[in-house]
Amino acid sequence: MAQVDQSTDISAPDDPDSGGFVEYENIFAKAEQAISAAAQESHAHAANLLPDTEQQDGAETSRDGSPDELLMRKLVRCYSSESLSSVTSESSVQENFMNVAGQIEVVMDYSTEQNRFTLTLVQATDLKARDNASPSDTYVKVHLMPEHELKGQTKVYRKSLNPVYNERITIKMAKVDLADHSLKFTVFAYDRHARHEAVGETVLKLGDVDLLPGPFSTWLNLSDINEKPADLGDILFSLSYLPTAERLTVVIVKARGLKWTENKVTADPFVKVYLLQGGKKISKKKSSIKRGDNCPIFNEAMMFAVPSNILDKVTIRITVAENAPGGKIPSIGHVLVGSSCKGANLTHWNQMLTVLRRPIAMWHPLRK
Repeated sequence: MAQVDQSTDISAPDDPDSGGFVEYENIFAKAEQAISAAAQESHAHAANLLPDTEQQDGAETSRDGSPDELLMRKLVRCYSSESLSSVTSESSVQENFMNVAGQIEVVMDYSTEQNRFTLTLVQATDLKARDNASPSDTYVKVHLMPEHELKGQTKVYRKSLNPVYNERITIKMAKVDLADHSLKFTVFAYDRHARHEAVGETVLKLGDVDLLPGPFSTWLNLSDINEKPADLGDILFSLSYLPTAERLTVVIVKARGLKWTENKVTADPFVKVYLLQGGKKISKKKSSIKRGDNCPIFNEAMMFAVPSNILDKVTIRITVAENAPGGKIPSIGHVLVGSSCKGANLTHWNQMLTVLRRPIAMWHPLRK
C-alpha cells in the first residue's frame, strides 16, 4: 500500500479548517457490565428467552464473561453505511456485488496536539466504467457532512479504472466533534465534452472510526448511485479470537433503525448467528427476543469452537429476524464476515486476526 508520507495534498476549498468533528459513546462499558451480569443467569432462564420456534438451539447461546472476551475497545468502523454487499440465498457465502461500483482505499489519522484530522486517498480499484464503455477519466470529491461542505478534490486520472491517488487533505477539528460528522466520497467520470457524471459514492461516519492510536487504513465499497440497496437497518457486533482456546466469540451489541418486513407496524426482533464452512451451516446460535423494539440492545456473547487452521475457511453470518411462533421466521437482513468476503466485511475479520484476544466492533448495514 502506498505510504502516507509520500502523498500530495488534495486541492481543497479556501477554508480547510472549517467544520468540526464528538467523542463516540463508550457503549462497551455498559456492554461489559451487561454481559458479565448475564453470565450469572442460569441457563434455564436464558433458554426461556429464545424464539419459541427453535428452543432446542438455546443451549448454544452463551454470554461470555471472561476477561479475555471483555476487553472492549472503542468502535472501529471503516466502511460506508451503504457500502456492503449481501448474499443471494440463506446458505450461500458468495457476496452479490451488483450494487458495488468499485472500492477506494483511505488512511485516516488524528492529531490530538494539533486538533487536526488527516485523510489520505490512497487508490481505487474496479471503478465502474460509464455506460460500460472504455475506462473513463475520473476524480474524487470529498464532502463534510451534514453540511455538505466540499473539503477536497483530487486531480483527474486518465483512462484508468484503478487509479492511484496518494493525495491528502487535512481538516482542523476538535476531537469532541468527531461523532457529529461524516465524510462523503463521490467518484466522478469526466469526458472530453466536459460532462461530469457521478459513478459511485460512499459515506464514512467519523464517530465510528477508532483513530487513536492511528493511523487507520481501510477499503470502502462504492455504491452504484443508480442502484442503491434498501435501508434495512444496521447492527453493531464485535469479533474476537482466542488462539489458546481456539474460540471465536461474537458479541451482538445492538441494532438500530430496523425495518419490519411486510410493512408491519411492530415486530419482535432477535439475532441468529451461523458459523459457515464451504457454504454449509456448521453451528448456529440465537439471541434473546426484544419485544417491539426496532433499536434493540442485546449485549449477548456467542462462542464457536474454531481451530486456527480453518479460520480462513469459515464465514460468520449474522441474521436479524422477526419472531413468529408457529410459522416461518421472516428475515429482516443479514451480514457476512470472513476471509472470503470483501470490503469492510473482510476488514472487520482481518482486524480481529490482527488484534487477537481483543474484541473489535463495527457497525454493519443489513442486506437481503
